[in-house]
Amino acid sequence: MSVRALASAFALSFVALLPASVAQADAVDIRRTTESNYPDDLWSALRNALPDERTPETLFDARRQAERASGIINNILNSRGYYAPEITALVETGTVNSPVIEVNPGPRFRIAGLNLAFAGRSAEEDEIQEAMSEIGVSEGDIAIPAEIIDVERQLSQFFQNEGYAFADVSNRRVRGDREAATLNITYTLDLGDRVRLGETVLPEDSETDAEYILELQPFEQGEIYAPSKLSSYAARLNELRTFRIANVRLSDEPTGESPEGDAIHDVVVTLTERERNTVAVGASIATDVGVGFSLDYTRRNFTGRGDTLTAELDFAQLEQEIEVEWRRPNELGYGRNIVLSTSLSNEETDGFDRQQFGVSAALEVSQSPDFTFTFGATASLIHEEDDFGERDLQLLGLFLAVRLDRSNDFLNPTRGWRLDGRIDPNVSFGGEESQFIRAETQARAYWPVLGDDDLVLAGRVKVGTVYGADIDALPSDSRFYSGGGGSVRGYGYQAIGPRSADDDPIGGRALLETSVEARWQVRPQIGIVGFVDGGSVSRTEVPNFSELRFGAGVGMRYLTPAGPLRIDIATPLDRSEFDDPVQVYIALGQAF
Repeated sequence: MSVRALASAFALSFVALLPASVAQADAVDIRRTTESNYPDDLWSALRNALPDERTPETLFDARRQAERASGIINNILNSRGYYAPEITALVETGTVNSPVIEVNPGPRFRIAGLNLAFAGRSAEEDEIQEAMSEIGVSEGDIAIPAEIIDVERQLSQFFQNEGYAFADVSNRRVRGDREAATLNITYTLDLGDRVRLGETVLPEDSETDAEYILELQPFEQGEIYAPSKLSSYAARLNELRTFRIANVRLSDEPTGESPEGDAIHDVVVTLTERERNTVAVGASIATDVGVGFSLDYTRRNFTGRGDTLTAELDFAQLEQEIEVEWRRPNELGYGRNIVLSTSLSNEETDGFDRQQFGVSAALEVSQSPDFTFTFGATASLIHEEDDFGERDLQLLGLFLAVRLDRSNDFLNPTRGWRLDGRIDPNVSFGGEESQFIRAETQARAYWPVLGDDDLVLAGRVKVGTVYGADIDALPSDSRFYSGGGGSVRGYGYQAIGPRSADDDPIGGRALLETSVEARWQVRPQIGIVGFVDGGSVSRTEVPNFSELRFGAGVGMRYLTPAGPLRIDIATPLDRSEFDDPVQVYIALGQAF
């Protein structure tokens, strides 16, 4: 087999890797010319690759169909390692002109030899052996073109990871033996110099502190180059959300030579800053809590160290709150963020009236992209009135929160799972002094029923408990409540759980909630859902399964850049005298 013929086979075989347009065509008959035992899936692949065509009306049309089918079949066979097929295209005449393809795939070629040559500088023998052991093919394997060509990428990537930043396969030589049905392949690699990292060059016009940018480097000057070091640096800069674009690359030309004889290239950082000030407005509406509005102001890069200052104003019928948060990322090292916040709120619900001023300080630690834990302290001044009386409280607490997110999308997950947990030891002064521990955890999971994520089943379970104090000694917002658009749809806000003698919600010491939702994406931007929610709130420290109350309904989702716009209509399945027959909720974001 000539090198030219084999090269043509390699090139043409990639046409066969493109998606087939349609299913099997009845107009072309594929016949075997040998009784050799070939895989059945080979013949089905040949038939399925042919496009649907109408029965040819003329002899010319039939010949054209046969020739076109012959080329497609040749490409398919080449892509599977059959490099010497015998294919005959002919037309059987009669009542109709029938295109026929007679096929003998011939032997399936295997790799007889793999060799690595160098243009210029050669690698060390141990590096060569390690590189050849890690590529995806070996001697004796079936000679699949896509896999053979991908070795070029694997070799280049291996030696780049060894410090040869500009390593590249410059040539691939293939020699075939038709009689033995084998290929011998030689890759020629141009290594270039081994590279060490020099100085980091930052843009002169950046508003972000240069020292802070340098602190995020995951490498030291003088280290051997590896692509992962530069990509990791770029990822850290992009995580700040301070820059629209953050690129990190090597300088085009070397800037020196190390004592070991390696070329030194500087690290060039390119940054494009985001707008420093942004304002966002939102709204929500529900039959149980009324209309709500929100206004967010964000100041990015507040002190020039990638930090953000956020002020959020929420104004709704039952609750009004202003919260200010200052987030200082990587303050104690990469992935260790300090978060300071303060808030002032007023709530007037059926269960209580409450005014609160609070401050908190926390350390947020990102162990990995999907695992974060946060611990800190809180302090609050509270004035509240409920069925247990009117009181002024001072609340001091610690907290530990953990989040593990293995879902595929933050705003609209379709597969994977999430697990959240939080525990808060607190001491309350003022009315009746008390010490208590509040804990809650929630698990959510998402299962794609159809492979393209058009139908997804989502479920959640939430459990909470308060230990160490009776209900009347607990601050009102340390108790558990259930019911509403964010918990058990079909019921009003705080409608599920213990009530006072005046039939007002008083909350409880234990919570159990569960939800199941079927999400069907009927259009790229539009989805519909059906759901069942359940929840119970208990006076005791242990959730009561027997008191679960259920609601069910349907909803619509409209996908926006900020997440799905949610409209849900639900009804209580265990309706009491306090419950309306229908509840409607409109909000931004999935229910869970």
